[in-house]
Amino acid sequence: MENTSSSGGSSDFQQELLALRKDPQVKRSAWRLVGDLRLVEDLHQTVCLRLTVRKHPEQIEDIRRYYLRVMRNEASGLYALRSETPFEDPDSVPAPAQPVEDQVCDSMRGHIWLQRLAARRETLWAGIPARSEDPRRYRAVIYRSAGQVLFDGLNGDASDADSNDAFRTAYPEYFTQPGAAVNTCHQRFRRAREDVKALLRAVVDRDELT
Repeated sequence: MENTSSSGGSSDFQQELLALRKDPQVKRSAWRLVGDLRLVEDLHQTVCLRLTVRKHPEQIEDIRRYYLRVMRNEASGLYALRSETPFEDPDSVPAPAQPVEDQVCDSMRGHIWLQRLAARRETLWAGIPARSEDPRRYRAVIYRSAGQVLFDGLNGDASDADSNDAFRTAYPEYFTQPGAAVNTCHQRFRRAREDVKALLRAVVDRDELT
């Protein structure tokens, strides 16, 4: 990845891009777009190069949504997707068929993770940072978002449960606080997504993803 200190090359921004490249749901969306695992990494590399040379990356309101949009555009131009496929919706692109036994295993693991989330609720809840003036409500938002991400994953769907829009809807007083600076809101969205990821990491063992 290029180091562009004059534009989108800040270490924080590059870390966000790296996290998106490694995100399983983003990888799946890329796979659906190009239909070839060999091209997924090429697509991610192209998208990251596009974003690292962008001026004022801090103005991107939802980096995840923006990344997916650029990815769709690049896939459209570089890999000539089927003309009948609407590029506005990456989930509309059919994924290669998954073996039945893998589908069963994925489903079973998803249900196990959901059960684990529920069983450890008290401990997990207490571990969520109290970032707002109403810690209980903030923790509820993060907990529900993590659960929805797991639930959506049962069908292999990319989840929007940790998107800016989802957070705004669930807790507008905090995520769209009147008078709050744009950068402040951006940081709140970013930290909330990190809190969701941390919660998921506490539920899903790394070895279970292999």
